[in-house]
Amino acid sequence: MKKCKIAIILATEPYFGGGHQYAMLVAECLAQNAGLTYELIAICYNRFWRRWCRKHQVRCMDRVIPSLKQREKIVNYKFPYLCQIYNTYMTPMGKLLRKEGIDILFSTQQFFFIPNYSAKIIVPVHDLMHRYETRFPEVMGAYSDREIDMKSYMRYACVILTDSKLGKSQLLESYRAKRKKVPHIISLPFVAPEYIYNANEEYIDVPDRYIFYPAQFWNHKNHINLVKAIRTLRDRIEDIHLILVGSEKNCCKKIKKYIINNGLENNVTILGYVSNGNIAYLYKHAVGMVMPSYFGPTNIPPLEAMLLGCPVAVSDKYAMPEQVGNAGLLFNPDSPEEIASCIEKLWMDENLRERLKKLGYKRVKQWNKEKFNKRLLKVVKEVEQVKI
Repeated sequence: MKKCKIAIILATEPYFGGGHQYAMLVAECLAQNAGLTYELIAICYNRFWRRWCRKHQVRCMDRVIPSLKQREKIVNYKFPYLCQIYNTYMTPMGKLLRKEGIDILFSTQQFFFIPNYSAKIIVPVHDLMHRYETRFPEVMGAYSDREIDMKSYMRYACVILTDSKLGKSQLLESYRAKRKKVPHIISLPFVAPEYIYNANEEYIDVPDRYIFYPAQFWNHKNHINLVKAIRTLRDRIEDIHLILVGSEKNCCKKIKKYIINNGLENNVTILGYVSNGNIAYLYKHAVGMVMPSYFGPTNIPPLEAMLLGCPVAVSDKYAMPEQVGNAGLLFNPDSPEEIASCIEKLWMDENLRERLKKLGYKRVKQWNKEKFNKRLLKVVKEVEQVKI
C-alpha cells in the first residue's frame, strides 16, 4: 500500500516568536511519527530549517513555493479550479509536487499563501486580528493581503487548524456566510514549545526580583501600558523591576522614549532578542509573567510560564481567560491601574504566587505535547481519506 506523502512548509525564523515556536511544534510532531504511515518531506526557506532537517533526517525538496503578487492571489481565489489545473501541470513547483507524489501540503505558518495545487492543504489560522483589532497598523496595513489569504483558505483548503473554540467561531463568523462549502475547521490548542522542556538555563545578569514579559515590540503587545503600570508602582514598591525581551518592531523606540522621559531606567530593562536558555532562566526566576497583549484568541507565553513554575497575569480579552483558567490573574489591558494591581499582588503575596504556580502547572499538563501529537496525527489520517 502506498504511503501518504506530506510536504511540510517551513518558512519561519527564530525571531518570529510564537509563530516560529508553533512551526517547531508541528514539525517535530510530524517528524516524530514519520515513516510508519506517511513519508515526510520538507520545503525549507532558510538555513535554520535546512539544519533542522539534517538533524531530524527529513529530506528537503530542492524548490520552494514562489511568492505571488496580490493580483495573482486574487486570480487563484476567484478561479480555483482553473488555477489548480494550471498550478499543478504548468508551474515548476506543481510539476515537482506531482513528480514527488505529494498528497498533503502542510503549512506551519498563518498567512503563508499557498496556490491551489492538486494536493490537499492543511493550514493554521492563529488569529483574525486584522478584522477584530483594526486600530493596529501592523495588521491594518496587511488587511487586503490577509483577506485574500483567508478567503482562499476557505475556498480550497482541506483543513484549517485554530488555537481555540473562539478562534473557530470567529473564523465561521467572518467567512462562512460567504461560502457554500467550508473546510473542516479543527480546534488544536497550542502547547508549550519543545525548547521549554529541553532548554538548559543560561544565566543572565538581572535583578533578584522582576516582572517578565517576552514579546516582540509590536504596538498590539501593549508594552506601553505595562511600563505605565511600573511607573505607577514605583512610588509604592522601591525595587519594582520589569524585564522585557523580544525583537524590535514598530513600538520599541516609543517605549524607550517613555522610559527615559519618566526616569524609569532603573526600573525597566530591555534585553532585546535573547537565547532560549536565557528565556528559560528568566521564566524560572521571575516574580511573575505579565502579558497585556490585545491580540488572541490565545498566546504561547502563558503556557511556557505555567510549565516552568512562573505565576501569570494576562489580558481579559478573547480566549485568554479560558487559556489560564483559575491559574492566572486577569486585567483590562486598557487600564495601567489594573495591570499595576495584578503586579502588586504577585510582588507582595508569596502565598498567591505559590498557589498560582501549582494551579498553572496542573493546568498546562492537562493538554500536553503527547495529546497535541495524537490529535495532529488524527487530523492527518482524516485528511488522507478525503477525496478531492
